[in-house]
Amino acid sequence: MFDKTMKVALIHIRYVYKGGLETRLFNYIEYFLSRGDEVHLFTSKIAPEIVPPKHLHIHLIDLKHFLKPVRNFFFDKRLKKELNRDDFDFILSLERTSHQNHVIAPSTHQGYLEAKGKRFYDLVDFLQLYLDKKAFRSAKVIYACSQMVKNEIISYYKIPPDDIKVLYPPINLKQFQGKNQLTAFKLKHKLQEEDKLFLLVSTSHKRKGLDLLVKVFKSLPSNYKLLVAGTAFESTNPQIISLGFVKEMAEVYEVAHVLLHPAVYEPFGQIITEAFAAHVPVIVSSKVGAKELISPERGLVLGSLSPELWKEAILNLNMETFSFEGIDELLADLALDSHMKKMLNWAILKK
Repeated sequence: MFDKTMKVALIHIRYVYKGGLETRLFNYIEYFLSRGDEVHLFTSKIAPEIVPPKHLHIHLIDLKHFLKPVRNFFFDKRLKKELNRDDFDFILSLERTSHQNHVIAPSTHQGYLEAKGKRFYDLVDFLQLYLDKKAFRSAKVIYACSQMVKNEIISYYKIPPDDIKVLYPPINLKQFQGKNQLTAFKLKHKLQEEDKLFLLVSTSHKRKGLDLLVKVFKSLPSNYKLLVAGTAFESTNPQIISLGFVKEMAEVYEVAHVLLHPAVYEPFGQIITEAFAAHVPVIVSSKVGAKELISPERGLVLGSLSPELWKEAILNLNMETFSFEGIDELLADLALDSHMKKMLNWAILKK
């Protein structure tokens, strides 16, 4: 039935420019609308700078009277009243909800807690674990963002493996076709030709490892610079440059020599595949799900979050060892069209 136009429901608590999951929401809306589908978005927040597509039907669920830690819980409760499953051909949730047919699993809260070594849970943890369990048990198909996350769902939530499909996040290849902004970008941020430019992309600095990199760059030569795109912060080290939120990330990938991702827990890490598309090698921690895609020609996977180990890896980098020959095949498999065909084909098999 998915070869015909459908009535589609997409569920996500916020319709904003923020991170990888929100980028996927924009991609899904664009894809289904381009097919001619009738697309409905169930959300609780729309960023003021967003101009929704003309034919997108938005259902706004008011959560402003609830404290932020419990909004996801009440979003699921109110969604039940707003969403009639029988009205839609395909219902996809990017949230931990229990009223969809298919759910994206960008992470698991239990996996996050285990990675942090957290043994004592608070109310928010219990709510997140409860929502995880409800979402995974109610879905016909769970789309895990990596094999690492699939393993977590099987181990922690006892979901049959056949109900879980590994579906890497899609990438929009059009944005990585080179805009030749190198000179303007370097002038704006006072960067020199001799600078070695490393990139961290983060909206959650503690989880993504900014603290570790602050320690590392304190003891690196002065021409080693760290560009941090994402949540803005005050840097006292001139070698660390906070770019704040960057809408056109392709420009930053263009100037970066290496992407760094020393995450404490990263279920996938779409920035890894974006770096590949821009032919930028990566250094990541073993806690990053996208390590499954990293070969020695494309980057390094470090098994420890020791500042000494990361400093040594950065100082000893030989850029000539990296090559992106043959990367086009992987990128084609990660393109939005291929991603969506896999998703819908698996959905058909589970009807």
